[in-house]
Amino acid sequence: MNNDTYFSKNFIHTLIISAIIILSTLLLSSFIGFNASPEEAEQIAKEVENLTATATWIDIFLNNFLLTLITFTPIFGIIFAVYVQFNTGYAFGALAQNYNWNNLQLTLTVLVTPVGILEYSAYILALAESIILIYSIYKKELKKRLVNHTWKTLTTVALLLLIGAVIETALIGRL
Repeated sequence: MNNDTYFSKNFIHTLIISAIIILSTLLLSSFIGFNASPEEAEQIAKEVENLTATATWIDIFLNNFLLTLITFTPIFGIIFAVYVQFNTGYAFGALAQNYNWNNLQLTLTVLVTPVGILEYSAYILALAESIILIYSIYKKELKKRLVNHTWKTLTTVALLLLIGAVIETALIGRL
């Protein structure tokens, strides 16, 4: 199998696997969050309101980028990405409960917004790179992958998250 091109067959497969892992974790945890105690749901809503009241595009970008950088780490990055998406989905579910919304609709709506598309594309790319790095270690081609392709993923992820952060702050009126 030819892994010399960026979008090799293996990388495309890891993109699909990454999308399934991230999106299923997010959706399933939104159901768990929807069943949080009313007190916890209200606390999460207050925390989100406080964050949106003070967040700048730099804050949002750095938060998302630093979390995503950890995802690039082989093995640990996969576990970390699932953990982050679980917490995000849980928060979506708790917010839905607190505001009497449908948690599935809320989660899917977030995913199809420009910010959601940009951020989740970045998260999926980062997780796919983490998985392909594990494969590259196994094939003893880690240095080749890092030099030839990982930097492309890292740059793309940074740009997607930067654009997403600017749009997000514009939408919440903080730009």
